[in-house]
Amino acid sequence: MKKKSGLFCLILMLMISAMFPVNHAFGKEEGEIIVTSKVVNVREGAGLSFPIVKKLAKGESYPILKEDGDWIEIRIGVGKTGWVANWLVERKSESDTNQVKKESGQGMISGSSVRVRTGPGTTFQTVGSLSKGTAVDIIEKNENWIKVKTADIEGWVSSDYLKLPASSGNAAKKDSTKVKETNQSVKTGVTLVDRLNVRSEPSKSSAALGKLNKNTAVTVYRVENEWAEIDFQGVRGWVAEPYIQISEDEDDTKISMAGATARVTAEGLNVRKDASLSSKVIGSVNKDETYAILQTKGKMTQIQLSGSKKGWVVSWYLEKENVEQTTKEKKIDVKGNKITIIHDGTILRSEPDGDSEIVEQVNEGETFSASGKEGDWYSIKLKSGKTAYVAGWIVTIEGNSEQIQRPGVEKYLKDKTIVIDPGHGGRDSGTVGVGGTLEKNLTIRTAELLRDKLQAAGAKVILTRSGNTYVPLPSRVGTSHIHNADAFISLHYDSTKDQITSGITTYYYHDYQRSLATTLANSLGSTMQVPNRGSRYGNFHVTRENKRVATLIELGYLSNPVEELTLTSNEYQEKITSAIYNGLARYFK
Repeated sequence: MKKKSGLFCLILMLMISAMFPVNHAFGKEEGEIIVTSKVVNVREGAGLSFPIVKKLAKGESYPILKEDGDWIEIRIGVGKTGWVANWLVERKSESDTNQVKKESGQGMISGSSVRVRTGPGTTFQTVGSLSKGTAVDIIEKNENWIKVKTADIEGWVSSDYLKLPASSGNAAKKDSTKVKETNQSVKTGVTLVDRLNVRSEPSKSSAALGKLNKNTAVTVYRVENEWAEIDFQGVRGWVAEPYIQISEDEDDTKISMAGATARVTAEGLNVRKDASLSSKVIGSVNKDETYAILQTKGKMTQIQLSGSKKGWVVSWYLEKENVEQTTKEKKIDVKGNKITIIHDGTILRSEPDGDSEIVEQVNEGETFSASGKEGDWYSIKLKSGKTAYVAGWIVTIEGNSEQIQRPGVEKYLKDKTIVIDPGHGGRDSGTVGVGGTLEKNLTIRTAELLRDKLQAAGAKVILTRSGNTYVPLPSRVGTSHIHNADAFISLHYDSTKDQITSGITTYYYHDYQRSLATTLANSLGSTMQVPNRGSRYGNFHVTRENKRVATLIELGYLSNPVEELTLTSNEYQEKITSAIYNGLARYFK
């Protein structure tokens, strides 16, 4: 009997192991793939000669088990696996590698007058400045730049001038009896994170009443310590104050906005019967829909819905699109507002025209009172009593007037598809610097900084690899072809036995790639502090086999000990990515 039961157990174990291979049932999954082609065949083995076991549709995603050359093994069901060609799919990591790292929290400006820019780099336009001690909400960040938001402005600042809060254990304790707002001062707010807990008391240990999604508008009764008391489904509850943006008081005067239109910037935005967050919800509007603006009151805007129906929405989720008929109102609005100069040597002119007579030059930090606005120019009163004009894109202005932006190089990059190829990765370390720098680590660092700049300009950016992963050369070229790249940029760092050799070299293979390589080489040569070796022919797989406009750039020599220190510095990484960014803009111009 014992022999029979033992034989039965052995047969059962063999059957289970056949159905559920140990290495797949318990092995670690290595991310996911997303199908990018219309139909992708899943094969029994890693090759085109193996039989097809399943067909995948575009947009489907599956867990990765392992890789073998140009093939990826994926899980397609319970105990079922198969192989797909890596040039027909995209790898998806735990966090979307084509996005800037999302952040939340608060910080404080530590510089005296820190410039705020439209993107993460000095190549982007200045849209304003923040004074020392200003509290900001943190939205996104990369290695050198942080995107911040205040009640009046949103943009990127250098991380050198932003003080981040210490951990909660080291944070300064607040007076437990201090109350920032009372019931007599009801304000509005908006949640900054998803699934924000609403609690019955201002304590993490109190009962949870429910959760709020990101961008939910709420009525705020008061703030005590680090908790905000809000209205939640008709009852009062508490949320952590750092995760809610509270508006400043607004007067209740209604302002007519007849003729203006606005685009909705949030999904499922509630429409209310009256200009109050506690008013009855009568419907909702969706992102990118456009409506006529009837009037505004405080933080609420009344919009025209279908037919004769109208309703109120929170103003900060609207982007004004047609304000021609409110120009006169805007001219009146800026009168008396303080204008601050944000560049040394700013020229004041006699007329609102860049070719008019120069009245005088002023420096960063000087302030003037605005007397009006003509086009993109502000008229100001000088101490002498004279009237002068200053361009709106080189000043900041207090009040509700929108910051004027001068069209920059971003317009040439908007909607372009750019594939960035960080050289090497995974088991392929590339060259190793004299000081131990691995080329694969430096190329992904450069690629991510460049990606952030290009995305801020409106480009669609795809990286051929994420993190420390190995991607075969044909797959990198395949990414360029699948996405019909407008430009393919392969990033590398050079090495040679001669430790004195230094400089940047830009390569192309086909004649149709020469123009991009030349333009980028010129941009790099005019910006960088290392020698520019120019553009030249080079026989590299990623350019030779690429049917799209492609270039390979060797960004300096890690074999040169002096140059290695330069290449790994934050300053060099910022400058090199800005130079490539500007070069791409010139190429597409």
